[in-house]
Amino acid sequence: MIRILLICTFCLFKPLQAQESAFKIQTNRKGHSLSFKLINNLIVLPVTLNGQELTFLLDTGVNTTLLFDSPDVASIFFKSKKSFQLSGLGQGEAINAYLTKGNTLQLGKIIGENQDVMLVAEDNFAFTKRMGTQIDGILGSSFFKNHVVKIDYAHQKIKVFRSSVAAIPVKANRFPLSIYLNKPHLELKVFLSDSLQVTGAFLIDTGSSDALWLFEQQEKVEIVTPSFKDFLGQGINGAVFGVRGKVTSMEIGKQKIQGVKVAYPEMSNFKSIHLLPGRLGSIGGELLNRFEVYFDYPNAQIALIPTKKLNDPFYYNMSGIELQYNGVELIRKKQNNINNIVYDEKGANRGIEFFFKEIIRYELQDIIEVAEVRPNSPAAAAGVQKGDIIQRVNRRRLQNLKLHQVTALLQQKPGKKIKLQIRREGRLLTKTFVLKPLFDSPSNL
Repeated sequence: MIRILLICTFCLFKPLQAQESAFKIQTNRKGHSLSFKLINNLIVLPVTLNGQELTFLLDTGVNTTLLFDSPDVASIFFKSKKSFQLSGLGQGEAINAYLTKGNTLQLGKIIGENQDVMLVAEDNFAFTKRMGTQIDGILGSSFFKNHVVKIDYAHQKIKVFRSSVAAIPVKANRFPLSIYLNKPHLELKVFLSDSLQVTGAFLIDTGSSDALWLFEQQEKVEIVTPSFKDFLGQGINGAVFGVRGKVTSMEIGKQKIQGVKVAYPEMSNFKSIHLLPGRLGSIGGELLNRFEVYFDYPNAQIALIPTKKLNDPFYYNMSGIELQYNGVELIRKKQNNINNIVYDEKGANRGIEFFFKEIIRYELQDIIEVAEVRPNSPAAAAGVQKGDIIQRVNRRRLQNLKLHQVTALLQQKPGKKIKLQIRREGRLLTKTFVLKPLFDSPSNL
């Protein structure tokens, strides 16, 4: 799985003064639906900014809408730009950013006027390269503040309702939210092991592709074994590192979920972030996508309906391969079998005559390369290396496949045989391995 973590909780060195206008539903119906793409457990959807069609991630862990300053957004008109230093998750220094005011954001028939947008360089994130699809910005908590927002992960639909009465089904399990700095927090119980449990507040973060984060320095939180050190994701101020493992289970209301993947980030990554007092961690997309989720900020509550995915096992990357998008290349395609109808001198149809002639066509295809190979993984043992270009997976060509689709082919089920055709320094090589859990243990990592 490609690890993209958008824990972009902003801390500005100067406070924002003006208040944004609320998003409004421009229809008389009780709500309005939007389609999105679910990529690596993250919500990707079309957003129009000041008349320009763009692609954004939807992130409850962000309190200011973020726009990447790339060539695709260079033509957008901004009424004003004020320089700021932007600080957030990661161990690097604060980055330069520009606060722009009076912007109009539109998603279908949902319009937000007078919106604040923070403009930063895309180089600080490189989301497009890791996700394999164009990402122009991040839509934050302002989208949720005034309506009930339903996220249907299974059908990749979002619906924005005028009121909670019309929106939330009776069968849904409702829980109170703590809204801190415009971000939602939910109290949960986590069983680290059979004998150790913790209860506390967790940030609900749709911008994290992980299932669960725990803060080791909080009371009673400790790293349980087996575990391993790993890159956890990318924040505002650089890469985030920590330790990964699994907890025995966690409770969300009456639902008890077994063997949940957990990450313990190094707390030095949070030096610039104001955390809710008593917060124990975060829950992200890999856990949220097992529910139908209703965010109700106006009434400070969240409602959850379990889906059939609820009890699916949690697996770490079983191949050991991390992929990334690295541009496009021109490929040759051969085309044969050109045929014509043949007529005699009187015009009678004599049938079809085949002319076998090789036709060469050229098409652009995404370059999908190996970004990292985990040591001692099945792929590493088979000889896959960083920088290898993926050509085929189990005889399937990558033509028309997106990065997350190729990743899914490498993450199926334990025991699945994977045969890769790769390109390395102009040579075609074949590497074969079998998917297996990270550790041979009851926790089934």
